[in-house]
Amino acid sequence: MRISSIMIALLILTVVTLSGCLSESEKLPADPLEPRENSEAGIKITVTYLPDIIDATAFDIEVTSHKDYNDDFRNNSYLRDSSGKTYEPLSYEGEGGHHARGTLRFPKVESKRFELGIKDVAEVKERVFKW
Repeated sequence: MRISSIMIALLILTVVTLSGCLSESEKLPADPLEPRENSEAGIKITVTYLPDIIDATAFDIEVTSHKDYNDDFRNNSYLRDSSGKTYEPLSYEGEGGHHARGTLRFPKVESKRFELGIKDVAEVKERVFKW
């Protein structure tokens, strides 16, 4: 009786743990306007989808660092739609500094799910932001 109770408790614990881990990897914020963040290697990048821009798929990008940051995200970013097709940026307009900020534009993507990839910022090979 005692062994079967322990086995049942372990089984329940395992199922709960695995289901939480598996669902977390694909869990996205419910609100597509909610900013996505990455804070690796001392540089925080906050990305906000801008759905009101109708001629492009566009994002507001904000970089917070302890030193000036002046990269052109047009050179190190891509957009991937839900079918796996990858798009190159059309433009990046912004300002550098400790709190760099700008707008990154891609061709209009009709997919509701997509991801923005930013490569090679502060020795981080790739940061991926998902919608």
